[in-house]
Amino acid sequence: MNCPNCGTGIIADQQYCRSCGVDLSGDRQRTFDPRAWGLAALMCIFGGLLIAMGAKMWSVKWLLFVGLVITFGGMFAIAAFGLIRQTRPRKSRPILTSQPAPAILAADTTNKLLPIGENDFIPSVVENTTELLKTGSKVDQDRSM
Repeated sequence: MNCPNCGTGIIADQQYCRSCGVDLSGDRQRTFDPRAWGLAALMCIFGGLLIAMGAKMWSVKWLLFVGLVITFGGMFAIAAFGLIRQTRPRKSRPILTSQPAPAILAADTTNKLLPIGENDFIPSVVENTTELLKTGSKVDQDRSM
């Protein structure tokens, strides 16, 4: 099973994605769709303007008033939605830990200097790699026989 947001592999009983933090529970449905309400507010604005222009052409004052009220209602809805989005506190992503950290054992300090004479030859990480490669190739030859 993969996360629907980032595609990371998840376990079936996880509530949040460990990679992106998206809610995976799925039992809560979103009751407020901002795109749908924004579209409805825009339709109110343009519909009200069309009604008001038609009323002006037909000289019907009450219809002109209704068109202007619908237009201003749509404008108010868009402005209120913008203000609500700015003042609403943001949800913080939960920090999930898979397991509690194990107890760290006390160790000797590593910043002690070696005694004089013991630091003449410090082998590097790749010191004996060619010898290991030679013995590894002999083992491979023995296996192939």
